[in-house]
Amino acid sequence: MSKLEESGTDLVIKFLEATGTYDHSQVSKLINNNAIFCLFGEVIKGIESIEKHHQSVWNTLKDLKFWATDIETIHYDDECRIYTYQAHYSGYDKGNYFEGNARTTDVFVKNSITKQWELLHTHSSAAN
Repeated sequence: MSKLEESGTDLVIKFLEATGTYDHSQVSKLINNNAIFCLFGEVIKGIESIEKHHQSVWNTLKDLKFWATDIETIHYDDECRIYTYQAHYSGYDKGNYFEGNARTTDVFVKNSITKQWELLHTHSSAAN
């Protein structure tokens, strides 16, 4: 396993970059069909609901950028990886620039058929 894989940077960054494409086909291949996203108090269950959420955000917010700092590996083995990090984002809402950050924890599982890592759960809350 490379240091990049061990650190989790590859999985976290790949997901954040895909989210910034505004293309759900790029994002969905990284998400488990039964995923649960907890985003600032909102619980979104399943790939279809996650797609609806992304489309709603992408229709409202423009030029979104996402990045992560302070990525820490909480757990990793051959089937599960858990990371926590500081998520940062910026973009435009109705022409007004905004930026923010969140404390995020992601749980990735390896798909037993495709052997690809998929995001099973993410939890983001406002960072202090």
